[in-house]
Amino acid sequence: MAVPLFLLVGAAAAGWRGLLWALLCLALTSGLSLAYLAYLTRSGRVRDPRKIPQEERAKPLRVVAGLHLGAWVIVTLLGAPVPLRAILLSYSLSTLAFAALTPFAKISLHAAGVSGALVCLLYVFGLWGAIFAPLLPAVWWARSVLRRHTHAELALGALVGGGLTWVSFQLVA
Repeated sequence: MAVPLFLLVGAAAAGWRGLLWALLCLALTSGLSLAYLAYLTRSGRVRDPRKIPQEERAKPLRVVAGLHLGAWVIVTLLGAPVPLRAILLSYSLSTLAFAALTPFAKISLHAAGVSGALVCLLYVFGLWGAIFAPLLPAVWWARSVLRRHTHAELALGALVGGGLTWVSFQLVA
């Protein structure tokens, strides 16, 4: 979801220049996060990157939150468009919240990601952003059917992702 989200928001915020900013944001977030996950897998610290046990998630989430916070600082200092800075701040805050909540709850990162993206798209595109609203119930349904999360875990994920994205746009915009 990060790739289309950053590209859409970057293009809307600053045209072709915004797409370049979006690519930088993606390299600093998704790119570095995937490199870190590859390191964890190769070093044997994570056996299956698709199924990291709940008790092993907090530390990697803290590292990824730090990567996202570093990305936010870099693009803020370089003068990236405000909506892209807000997305990066929301990634940082949400990932910190996931790390803090993980020892106590199996929060749905999928629901958090979709609800955060939806809030972002509503901020950037207004009511047109609501076109993407059906993604949240679709993800909710899929995670429920697969028995990956309870409804409470999905709700917590949606609240954390959407809520902290709203907070980020309030702080940055």
